[in-house]
Amino acid sequence: MARYPGLTPREGTWTVRKSVPADLKHLYPSNTVRKTLATKDLREAKRRYPFKLAEIEEDFQRKREELHARSLVEAALATGCIENLGRSALEGIVRGWWDARADYRRPDADLVDDLDDFLGELERDLAAIKTREDDVGDVVARMVDRLLSERGVPSKPYRIGTVRTQTMYPAVNRDSIAYATLKSLISDGLRFEAMLARDHLTGQQTAPPHPIFNPDGSQPPAGIYCVGDLVGAFRAEREKLHGTESTARKYGLLFRVIEECWGNQLPVRDVTRQRCVDLVTFLESLPANGTKKFPKLTLAQSIAASTKGNHKRLAPNTVASYVQNLSALLRWGKLHGYGVTVSTEGLKPKGGAEVERRGMTAAELALIFNVLAPHRQEAPHKFWVPALAAYTGARAEELCQLRTEDVIEVDGIKCLNLTRFDASGRAVKEKRFKNRTSERIVPIHDELLASGFLEFVESVARDQRLFPALQPSSKGNYSHNLSKWFGRFMDSVGLSDPALVFHSFRHGFRDACRMADIAEETAHALGGWATVNQGQRYGNRGAVPLLHRALKRVSYAPFSLRSVIVAPAQRRQDVG
Repeated sequence: MARYPGLTPREGTWTVRKSVPADLKHLYPSNTVRKTLATKDLREAKRRYPFKLAEIEEDFQRKREELHARSLVEAALATGCIENLGRSALEGIVRGWWDARADYRRPDADLVDDLDDFLGELERDLAAIKTREDDVGDVVARMVDRLLSERGVPSKPYRIGTVRTQTMYPAVNRDSIAYATLKSLISDGLRFEAMLARDHLTGQQTAPPHPIFNPDGSQPPAGIYCVGDLVGAFRAEREKLHGTESTARKYGLLFRVIEECWGNQLPVRDVTRQRCVDLVTFLESLPANGTKKFPKLTLAQSIAASTKGNHKRLAPNTVASYVQNLSALLRWGKLHGYGVTVSTEGLKPKGGAEVERRGMTAAELALIFNVLAPHRQEAPHKFWVPALAAYTGARAEELCQLRTEDVIEVDGIKCLNLTRFDASGRAVKEKRFKNRTSERIVPIHDELLASGFLEFVESVARDQRLFPALQPSSKGNYSHNLSKWFGRFMDSVGLSDPALVFHSFRHGFRDACRMADIAEETAHALGGWATVNQGQRYGNRGAVPLLHRALKRVSYAPFSLRSVIVAPAQRRQDVG
């Protein structure tokens, strides 16, 4: 019935049926909820219909509120969305599993009939785990499934034909990185469990340290450490110092490459120069954005698929940054006694830009902003973010994350607060900058003021983000979607030169500073290029008048931003 969707008879009695929302499907046994209206009369069923439907909606809302009241880990487990959890959260789940298995690590010697046979079984278990035999992989997967079910993930019994087993099958994405991480952690846990049981029975201490499974482990000879031990300890320390998200962003792909190229069980002493060279070659072969294009493939498979499809490779500068991170990992391992002996000197390939970027010409700026001007009303970020970039030289992320309170006044001069701190001096967690020298207070150019920038700021709710339409990406970057949009926009207006990207505004601003004969150190302070000591000199409010005087000389003549705004209005007035 069109006016009563979901109203259906069932065995003579009317019922109402409602589809379960996508975000709640894990909490219901089926994809629909059916409630009886307890009547066989259609007219009475229609009268009761809205009340019963409201009960269903209230139940949906109650479950949402229950989810929101839970912690991130509890909510992810309750919905089966473990891919929302970072490594630290997954390690916390595994710690609970590890604590519950303490007896396996301390077997009672009096109950062991033959110690030699028992130790032999432990060694065979260790060998099987190290070689990743198929049956071990099945055991690990079953342990992960059981762990997730016990932690509240919606689960169903395994079925073999018409027979239902006692083993529960959690409803999670088994192709996700989170599931693979859990399997890797459980596998490491079983390995350490066998080593610690052996040490307990023999009275020795051979198990190496591990942040989860053996934090107080002995310091064995360097040859006992494996690559997995090194990566795990390095990752744990970096996550404590810099956070899970930062570590995943900078090192996540490198850790995957190391695991696939070297394997976690490779002794650290066997990491040779040639292995490092092979790893760099592997990195150079990876497709750009390969984990997104080929999410279900191994890295080696993604290389084969990208070669067949002629996909673009990682940029040389990107490869160089990963090699730099590899060097940092190995230096850390050497410093902390993991037995690293290989030198990475000269290993970093020379990064060569594929395209030499440039600033926009006056004619190109005129074309861009004449087309963008109408966006000032319906999508103001599409006009003001490029305009601010052109007249401040700021990076896209620096602008996209601005809050209304970041438009400040210093000595009577309107400025942008491009720092991590709010008006009270407290650091704002969401704000990010490339480095400390990028943080600065920069005056607002007269062209922006004459074009109505302050009026726009006044129209935005106070204590809010200046461009609320820009939502953060999965990595927390507010500029991600805008940069992709700007690329499409440039193509749409015929500016498809690969040398022209959003960052070209920054190049153009630097060129404009040179044309205005602005001193090098002052230009650096305006654009956040300040070098050591110069950043201290110009990074405070006292330098604003000096920067303001210099900024007044920056021009893109014959282009003028105010002409884009004022001229059309003047033409309409003349016509009227």
